[in-house]
Amino acid sequence: MFLNLKNKSIYLFIIGVFLNPATTMAEDIIFPSEKNVIPAERALPERTPASNGFVARDKSVEYVFKALSAEMKRPVIVSTKAKKYSVTGNFNLNRPGEVFSKIANDLGLIWYYDGSIYYVYEASEAKTAIVHLPRYNYNDLIMFLKDNQLYDNRYPLKMNYSASTLYVSGPPKYVDIISAIANFMGETPHEELSKQVIETIKLRHTFVDDRTYDYREKTITIKGIASTVNELLMDSVPGGRTRAVSVVKNRTDENKTAISETDMLNGQALFSGSDLDRNNIKILPFTARNSLIIKGTRAQVNMIKDLVSSLDIARKQIELSLWIIDINKSDLDSLGVDWKGQMTLGSNALGLLNTSSILSGPQQTWFLATIMALSKKQKANVVSRPILLVQENMPALFDNARSFHVKLTGDHQVDLKTVSYGTTIKVTPIISDDNNIVEMSLNIMDGSTLNDGAGNIEQVDNLPVVGNTTISTIARVNEGQSLLIGGYTRDQIQVANSSVPFLADIPVLGYLFKGKSNGVNKSVRLFLIQPRVLSDSNKLDTATEGYINDGWDAVKHYSATNSGINRDALINQ
Repeated sequence: MFLNLKNKSIYLFIIGVFLNPATTMAEDIIFPSEKNVIPAERALPERTPASNGFVARDKSVEYVFKALSAEMKRPVIVSTKAKKYSVTGNFNLNRPGEVFSKIANDLGLIWYYDGSIYYVYEASEAKTAIVHLPRYNYNDLIMFLKDNQLYDNRYPLKMNYSASTLYVSGPPKYVDIISAIANFMGETPHEELSKQVIETIKLRHTFVDDRTYDYREKTITIKGIASTVNELLMDSVPGGRTRAVSVVKNRTDENKTAISETDMLNGQALFSGSDLDRNNIKILPFTARNSLIIKGTRAQVNMIKDLVSSLDIARKQIELSLWIIDINKSDLDSLGVDWKGQMTLGSNALGLLNTSSILSGPQQTWFLATIMALSKKQKANVVSRPILLVQENMPALFDNARSFHVKLTGDHQVDLKTVSYGTTIKVTPIISDDNNIVEMSLNIMDGSTLNDGAGNIEQVDNLPVVGNTTISTIARVNEGQSLLIGGYTRDQIQVANSSVPFLADIPVLGYLFKGKSNGVNKSVRLFLIQPRVLSDSNKLDTATEGYINDGWDAVKHYSATNSGINRDALINQ
């Protein structure tokens, strides 16, 4: 220890410091405008060696960051305003990155790491910038920044696709780098617009190929990006001819290009075959990477990238819980229903029969509790309860169908026709910008076999007669509400077996003491649809966090309970 009193100041040099493990964190941090000491949060582990400790007594934050720089093996550049902050405390340098981040957060400093150098600034030095960037370049910009470790999730970029404008805010160095790269990517020399290029566009939120699914002997196709763009560029016209989008040079100015439409039908702006082949856009889907391969001029490729970037946008997700419920018609009064088409839940009258009703949270709870009570008495039945995960503006289909085949006989050939019946629910949701309103396009088809008066299945030419009920509507519900649809009557066959005890067990003769009766019960079918908008996948909701915390508590409790077990003895056995 050396003392120098020449300038009435004391310089303390510690040759060897033996720190107690409990004091390995920064004890005090002093702000330049305040002399009071604010204790830092003690978040780092206390089992680190004392030999890698660092002591600062009212030192500039730059002094501490230089010590951390040596441990991180990366230079740290501190701005002039940030150098005014002072730090006091004992620090553990075994985890320099955590100490660096902790000091910056406690002092209210902002920082940025470009993969090579740390830049530290005072919060008041933060910058914002608005850069013109074609929207087709935004995904390329994000990919370039992430691949080169230049992107920082703490300072997300905001893109306005309609105005082709990029907004960035954060530390000055970060804003300067993003602005420079965005400006460079947004500039395309005029002489390169007519140059032939081949590029790929990776789709992140939609499919490049068409999606198909079968629905009751029909094939439903949802077009992908490739077929949609190709149909746009190769628009069919009468006579089977096509239109080709081409880029041609302006004769008045060789350095300028213009996008023109070559009409192959009426002969306007004719081109030779070689010119058309050279200037025509070619788009191919590459399914293995869900990407588009584009061949054309630079101007054409930029046009396609601009179009695709406006279509390839992440969709919101919604969870749909569907309840299919049958209630005895005679017991429907338990739900407060009168046959004028009203349903009373509490003090509210809601339309029910052949209409739709919106239930709030308490009304929904009361309704389901009543259904469960009736179900225990065999007076109601929850037929099915599927749960679907749906994307916005994409159809979701639930189909529980049965089929039989009808033989069609002709003069020289025989064919089989499939007849399907059952319950089908098709939902296409639209979510508001604030996620508080869900608008649903609903198509419900409910089919079953018809019964005669004796409870037997009605048949014609030994084939069952099938009846279908169709409901098609558009409904809008708020967050937390549910949609109740249905109220139509359907017949249910009830089979009852009866027997005389003991006598029915006699071999052969026992059949004389057994009986079977069929009956038809009138029931009312209801559909309850519960939509729930899901948050982003990278954000945990409160319930999920609770489950995780409960799990950790269980693990901690198990560890504390079994801490006395000699694990080494168990291993050596």
